[in-house]
Amino acid sequence: MAYDPQVVDATIVSDNKKNGLFEVVVSLKDRNKCRLFFERDSETGIGRVTDLNRLMKEPCPICRKDYLCNCLDRYKDSIADQALTLIK
Repeated sequence: MAYDPQVVDATIVSDNKKNGLFEVVVSLKDRNKCRLFFERDSETGIGRVTDLNRLMKEPCPICRKDYLCNCLDRYKDSIADQALTLIK
């Protein structure tokens, strides 16, 4: 069965206007939380996701490990697109 991340809530936790970087904490439908790091394009102002970190509150939904893994990196573009629509 393929994993399909669904974003329930997204909140901007830090925003640096000077260099165009901002962070978003995202809650997923399966009770996992992630922190997304974005970089704004200087001309258009649109954010582009650069990194994703899973916050260690629940085991990984893909590999079920309690420690740091990179399983959600495959879905960072999908999660980022859903998060940006909830923020604006």
